Amino acid sequence: MVSAELFGWLVTALCLAGTILNVKRSIWCFRLWMLGNLAWLAVDVANGCHSRAFLDVVHFILAAWGLAEWRKRRTPASAGARES
Repeated sequence: MVSAELFGWLVTALCLAGTILNVKRSIWCFRLWMLGNLAWLAVDVANGCHSRAFLDVVHFILAAWGLAEWRKRRTPASAGARES
């Protein structure tokens, strides 16, 4: 079983990787952020941090919105660009 401290560091690394992928203009940034936000949501709900859990939900929605916008704005010429 992973300790809470290790889990926190793993989720932090996941979210930072999402930020790096955003800088590199990879659509995967949104997927990592969504996963990270769900993980933090579980932690915050378990710890009774309701305001922080609300922020996690908002960040998840924003990441999902970003993913949808990214997909919508892609042109056929750039279809293969930075998808990986």
